Amino acid sequence: MSSSPSFAAHLAGLDPSELGAVLRARPDVLVEPLPRGFGQLAQRLTDARSLSRALTELDRDSLRVGVAVSLLSGPVTVDRLAGLLSMPRDAVRAVVDGLFARGLAWPAPAGGEGGESAPGEPVIRLLAPLHSHWSEPFTEIGTAAELARLSLVEDVRTAVRAFGQDPTGLRKPELVELYARLMSDTARVAAVIAELPPPARKVLTDLWAAADDDLPLEDVLAERGYRAGASAVRALIRSGLMLPIGGQAHLPREVAVGAWIIENRRALTGPPDVPRPAVDPAGVRSSAQAAAQDAVRTVTALLDEAAAVPIAALKRGGIGGRERLRLAKRLSLPPADLPVWIDLTATAGLLVHGAAGYVPGPEFTAWRQAPPSRQWASLALAWYIVEHAPSGRELDDERDIAPPLPVESDAGLLRGALLRAAAGGRSVRLTAENIDWFFPLDAYPDPLRAAVMAATIREAELLGVAAVDVLTELGEALRTSAAGLADLAGPTATFPSRRTLAAEITAAAAALGERCTELLPESRPSLILQSDLTAVVSGPPTAAMAQVLRATAEPESRGAAGTWRFTPASVRAALDAGWTADELLGELRAMADHELPQALGYLVTDVARRHGHVRVRGLRSAILGDEPTTTELLHTRVLAKLYLARLAPTVLSSPEEPNTVLAELRRAGFYPVAEDATGTVIVPPGRTPSETSPSSPRSRRSGPPGASPAPTGSGRPRAADGAPRRVTPEELITRLFIDVDEGVPPPSPLVRELAGLNDRLNDGELALLAEAVESRGDVVITYRDKNGKRTIRRITINAMFGRWLDTWCHLRNDDREFAIANIQSISPAG
Repeated sequence: MSSSPSFAAHLAGLDPSELGAVLRARPDVLVEPLPRGFGQLAQRLTDARSLSRALTELDRDSLRVGVAVSLLSGPVTVDRLAGLLSMPRDAVRAVVDGLFARGLAWPAPAGGEGGESAPGEPVIRLLAPLHSHWSEPFTEIGTAAELARLSLVEDVRTAVRAFGQDPTGLRKPELVELYARLMSDTARVAAVIAELPPPARKVLTDLWAAADDDLPLEDVLAERGYRAGASAVRALIRSGLMLPIGGQAHLPREVAVGAWIIENRRALTGPPDVPRPAVDPAGVRSSAQAAAQDAVRTVTALLDEAAAVPIAALKRGGIGGRERLRLAKRLSLPPADLPVWIDLTATAGLLVHGAAGYVPGPEFTAWRQAPPSRQWASLALAWYIVEHAPSGRELDDERDIAPPLPVESDAGLLRGALLRAAAGGRSVRLTAENIDWFFPLDAYPDPLRAAVMAATIREAELLGVAAVDVLTELGEALRTSAAGLADLAGPTATFPSRRTLAAEITAAAAALGERCTELLPESRPSLILQSDLTAVVSGPPTAAMAQVLRATAEPESRGAAGTWRFTPASVRAALDAGWTADELLGELRAMADHELPQALGYLVTDVARRHGHVRVRGLRSAILGDEPTTTELLHTRVLAKLYLARLAPTVLSSPEEPNTVLAELRRAGFYPVAEDATGTVIVPPGRTPSETSPSSPRSRRSGPPGASPAPTGSGRPRAADGAPRRVTPEELITRLFIDVDEGVPPPSPLVRELAGLNDRLNDGELALLAEAVESRGDVVITYRDKNGKRTIRRITINAMFGRWLDTWCHLRNDDREFAIANIQSISPAG
């Protein structure tokens, strides 16, 4: 049953400030294509992907109240919840209001569908998918009515009598109805459970916990019954809480719900009392600035190094341990911190995997020239949305996953929860110790969760997001600026392309960098050349400065002031790369704050004077003959393609292979013979020159003459990924009310055609699919194939033909066809 109509009416009745709060809590609906009308907005908020993201920000109290609402039958009100959970009404009201503000539930009028309630007190309605999700572990358990129908009539009478009712004279259908009615009173069932002896309570608790873990009740009952003793099971049967069927005791769903209620009574604790440590604001700011500047300086050095020499990649991708050790030594970095900078630069699009290895990406040039605040913002935003903890990478089958390969992890969700919970000056470490209250849905055991949080805090301190056990001004700015990007990465996102992530980070970094300009002002780097042949650079070097130093000197240390040393070998390497002595000295004079030291000038000129006295020429063939013949060869025009050069009166050289030289000389009318390195003539037995010559068409290509080589890549070129446009909550609210005034246009012919092919999709999903078909855009689909296998794909629709979609599948990186009828759900590709 869809909850959209009632929920849509609720949304339409909210005032702009209340609706704005819902939209800010669910920013994924602010991505184009935007919902048209409150009906489509309700459908978007009820979408499984949107709900999955919303659940990542749910605290433990909200989760418990939501589960309680999903388990209870009949109308659920705040008063009823407060009574069952033995909690003050105001505490329950605050949690329920939080569910309303997140768009996960809404208040329905009293006395409406579902039964009566206290006059004027609204009924709490959960969104239908959420209700099904939370109650699912209990739906596999038979209801009291179902079990009673399968039980012996005398056993049902015993159960009814245990609840204080007289079953005399009642037939079985009447007994079943009475037992079901008694079991529907959750408060009464909970009271009976509370009076059980401890062994019976333990068996009952184990049974509902087994239901929550999706374990077979019969197996658990057999194991727990043996451990607790047969008397505990008999006590449950005598109390009417279990029914014997075929020699096996069975637990009704209503009793499992009552056991859950008893277990969670007085369990709403409110947020942990995390203290606010007394800190010096000036000291926190200074520490944050130093860390942020060092982060920018470190990443600058890493990317400059990759620009000079591509970073070697493993065959399966990633940067291996040996290469990371080399880089750490080269950049004077702790090896444990290097994966952090590799992951963040890759996420921000600053480092990409090319044919030669990892090299600076398309975002690098603009980033290198940007002010420090903008550079830091790109790194901080990349850290905020990366799925794993870069400094605490988890293992895959006991094998290290080399950075920057992605790691499936909940660490990113824990990071977001930590930043939200530690806001306002709370202790970051104590917040991390209580993170399971702020984010109860992570799948980590306690030791691994503690390790992830330790890694997260370490990374926050490296970036200047946290210092002295509190969030810094930079951290607060990041927390408020990056919330809208959370739907682009992590488990709740679906195959976002790295290019889309980089584009979103670049756009968001401009605004965040502007906010942080005062904290991270731009400063001119200083270059001091010293007489001991060292150069000291304070601050991140400019691109030109880094290029000259990298070409002429060797790094000795990095930090607030990096040190470089000029040596004969480093200067010789610069001359080998094409620099001249005058160019080097001129560039150094222009960049240095003081006069060029005499010792450095002597070093450069001395190396330049000796440079090139001995020359090494590369060649592949030597042609020997008398001087007139070699002179004739040198001036034969048709042999120009051999690039002949005279080494001696009787010796010529060519960069071509010997077989090519032999073939061209024969074609020009000469009669050459081949020799080996000792001068012995080579006579290939049984082969003709045309077979050995690489100039033969057959040896150059395997296809017919004129055929072009096969393309090296699979699939066809795709258009660049464009980051989806986002709107503010105020813009969407304005549009929604305009749609109300003007009326939402009727569905297009394409929407009606798609609805005829798939009656499972709602109006909003059909509109999304139709728009993607018409614009050849991207959507995310949940698809069930002919074998019943369910998969989630991000696709770019090329065309629709009949009942099929011709698409480009981003997961498979290839063309795929999908039957429209088999699409289970559709979401925007934001």
